[in-house]
Amino acid sequence: MSSILKKIIQFIIFLGLGVGLMYWIYINQVKTYNVYCTIHNIPDSECNLLDKLWHDLLSINLIYTFLIFVAFFLSNYFRSLRWRMMLSSIGYNVHAINSMGSILVGYLANLGLPRSGEFIRPALLTRYEKVPLTITVGTVALDRIIDLISMAFIILIAIFTQYKTFVQLYYDHLSQIPLFQQLILPAMGLLFLIILVVTRNIWKHWHLIQTFRNKTRGFLDGLLSIRNIENKSLFLLYTAMIWLWFFVMMYCALKSFGPTSQVPISTALIIYVFGSMGMLVPTPGGMGSYHYLVILALSYFSINEIDAFSFANISFFSANFANNIVLGLSGLMIMHFYNKKKRKLQTTELNSSTELIINS
Repeated sequence: MSSILKKIIQFIIFLGLGVGLMYWIYINQVKTYNVYCTIHNIPDSECNLLDKLWHDLLSINLIYTFLIFVAFFLSNYFRSLRWRMMLSSIGYNVHAINSMGSILVGYLANLGLPRSGEFIRPALLTRYEKVPLTITVGTVALDRIIDLISMAFIILIAIFTQYKTFVQLYYDHLSQIPLFQQLILPAMGLLFLIILVVTRNIWKHWHLIQTFRNKTRGFLDGLLSIRNIENKSLFLLYTAMIWLWFFVMMYCALKSFGPTSQVPISTALIIYVFGSMGMLVPTPGGMGSYHYLVILALSYFSINEIDAFSFANISFFSANFANNIVLGLSGLMIMHFYNKKKRKLQTTELNSSTELIINS
């Protein structure tokens, strides 16, 4: 099976999963909205969920919508700075336009095929900056590992600041599952890590492991680039700014929509955590899973399901699709023209140098 056919099949599967989740959520919301209309004596002719969604979309505050774009750009600007710091620590200095553009195009690619951006991003940087692909892939892998650690830290903050909400969530959705079953996966993961650490002096000398290490040396260099970073405080600051501006995106989205505009920052943190977890599901942009978890989170803060569904769509399409499409395409074009101009300058300089040599 060709790689193109595989990608097409993956795209269809992930898109189907996202559309299926969205359809299931929409059907449930239609039923909920019909009940809402009956309770509030709204005529059937005016009880159309799509009309409500369109009305809610047109009612959003455009200033906050613009700020969502600004926050998204700033978050990825700091991601670009952090990535360049990783690469610089192992001897590769890349231009800001190429690092930033690669990141934005990577997000755009994820809308078509989930997780494909993790490969498009390093491939683009390798193309324009001549950094070995194994190195760029390694640094992107490190970037994602740091993101997972950061997300875990943010979840812990959310749990400590909104402890009662998470306790209620546990009793509503997880308490019926036996504790033994809840602990199976974490226990297996912990046991696997312990076995790896205890037996590392045995398996690290295996021929297969040595061969693998030799063939992935560049990847490991990229993955371990964090060891060579001199200014680790600045690295941590960039990491904090990445997530701060992502949070600002969610807060601005909440502020842009009337029914959620009064949500306090502490509550916004919970919505942000739930939305971020929804984005981990491999559907285009987190379609469906993002909506489900955001609606679930808002329901704990007295936002009715219909308004929560409207907000999930507003934040999804403004903070996700619109951002990724507009900025992704912009990044692609800017990179193209910048590197085209750079190649022309390099060619001109080479020709001038050749003429000088000939004349001398």
